[in-house]
Amino acid sequence: MVKTLIIMGHNIFVSYKYKDKNVRQIPDITPYTWGRDYVDLLEQLLPDNGQVYCGEKGDDDLSDKSDDYIYNHLKKMIWPTTCTIVLISAGMKKPSSYDKSQWIPWEIYYSMREITTDRGTSHRNGIVGVVVPDKNGSYDFAISQGTCCDSPCRIIHNNWMFNILKKNMFNIRKSNTYRCDNGDTIWRGECSYISLVKWDDFIKDINYYIEKAEEKKDHWENYDLHISVNAY
Repeated sequence: MVKTLIIMGHNIFVSYKYKDKNVRQIPDITPYTWGRDYVDLLEQLLPDNGQVYCGEKGDDDLSDKSDDYIYNHLKKMIWPTTCTIVLISAGMKKPSSYDKSQWIPWEIYYSMREITTDRGTSHRNGIVGVVVPDKNGSYDFAISQGTCCDSPCRIIHNNWMFNILKKNMFNIRKSNTYRCDNGDTIWRGECSYISLVKWDDFIKDINYYIEKAEEKKDHWENYDLHISVNAY
């Protein structure tokens, strides 16, 4: 699902799972909170001059839709944007469905491509993955704290995610890594084109994370980009 926002001079495209109920309850939202409610909350946290454009309002299956249909549906919403926020929630992916039959992979795909409309051509977007806590308030399904080293580190759990997401993590061409005491690889710096941040950290300084994503967009050649919606 999508929503396009304008924040502090940045045009923002938001990709999310509309009906994911495995998210932390937002106060005053009854009887339960959906992924869509986090988009509404994000809108409230943006500056007053933010302008909002709504996209899809459901979770349509795309199995019977052509690539042209999907492209024509998304291009006018993505064209004016420079950064994409992907809300990563525990139930964002239907495990029994192909990636290509779900909206989020296509939204990331077209965010990473040049988009041409009758208004001209726009370049690829910077992308930041914002992890929404699950219904128990935990981020561990995507980000957990490592305890194997003396220095603090994060463990990213991306095996369950869409292919286009996980293949654009840890994909910097010139990596800066070292081995932990237990043999795991520790990555330093901005090692992923699509970096992950916890929702609670993101909303403390939204502009900071958007600007970081846009800096990587401007230096995309430093990353081995995976721009494909796979069938699995």
